[in-house]
Amino acid sequence: MKYLKIQAGPAALAQIQSAGFTPDMFSHLGAAAGGPKWQVLARLDRILFGEWLAARSTPLQAVGASIGAWRLAAVAMNDPLAGLERFEAAYLEQRYTVKPPASEVTHEARKIMTAMFGSDGVEQIISNPKLHLHILTARGLNGVDGSGSRSDRKALVRAVFANARGRRHMANFFQRVVFHTGAHPARFIDDGFGDTAVPLNTANFSDALLASGAIPGVLEAVKDIPGAPAGTYLDGGLIDYHMDLALAEPQGLMLLPHFASKVTTGWLDKFLPWRKPLFMERTVLLAPTDEFLKLLPNQRVPDRKDFIRYEGRDAERVRDWKVAIEAGQYLAEDFARLIHSREPVQFVEPLPGRR
Repeated sequence: MKYLKIQAGPAALAQIQSAGFTPDMFSHLGAAAGGPKWQVLARLDRILFGEWLAARSTPLQAVGASIGAWRLAAVAMNDPLAGLERFEAAYLEQRYTVKPPASEVTHEARKIMTAMFGSDGVEQIISNPKLHLHILTARGLNGVDGSGSRSDRKALVRAVFANARGRRHMANFFQRVVFHTGAHPARFIDDGFGDTAVPLNTANFSDALLASGAIPGVLEAVKDIPGAPAGTYLDGGLIDYHMDLALAEPQGLMLLPHFASKVTTGWLDKFLPWRKPLFMERTVLLAPTDEFLKLLPNQRVPDRKDFIRYEGRDAERVRDWKVAIEAGQYLAEDFARLIHSREPVQFVEPLPGRR
């Protein structure tokens, strides 16, 4: 396989070697934060949610933060392909003034949400019996309130230093709150951040999804979400960036379609090169190869800095993003080779061990 790399943690690899590669072996699917990077996965998502995972016999626990949660919301509607198409079209149409304030970015995000869900998309997601959506958020603690004030900035600086001392220390500043559909949420082992679970409903859905992508200083924080503990809610990627999740229940493997071969646990951990993923034993990672990156404009995955790189040149940005989306078809075709192979294990490599 030239464009898609498949790697599995020890427990996942052992199960694939003994039982093959089937959709029912996965209890969870993760969707990482990362802004526009999701676009290279758009065509892979079509075969995953439109075909392969549709054959499952048990509900899938789909867990995402920030843009990952938005991706999962798109495919959790009755027609996942139509949901993806609406999301893709609305996302490409983003337009901003120079150095937009958080209020402008928040307004644009709500426009994308409205276009994606239409009149009854939220109700469809909440009642979906086959895909249980889990939206990860970070509730601010000890001075983190998303206001951008001096005290808020000082609290965020303290969180950065706390995280450098050890990931558990950052739990003094952020609490994981999971908004979920389905009767029983996915549960986490004790990694310090908790697994407070709040059922999703029509009253809190939009706020929860917006909060999951509320990057401090970029989008407005969301306060006092109905049904959840009082407080300020921020981007879930602050705690759970690339879905290195401390999952406890239900037992099973996690499928992680990802835009990179590197998995970073929390957003702040990307500044700590010595910190490695901790919970990948049961994960199967799907990631693009270096050969795939050569197909993309500028030979890189689109990212949030594109809004600055292409400032005043929206037509060029959209053109290059569309090229990246279409190139993702190569990832989809490689995945089709995997699932239609008589010996899928031949395509699966071990995940590199922790150092």
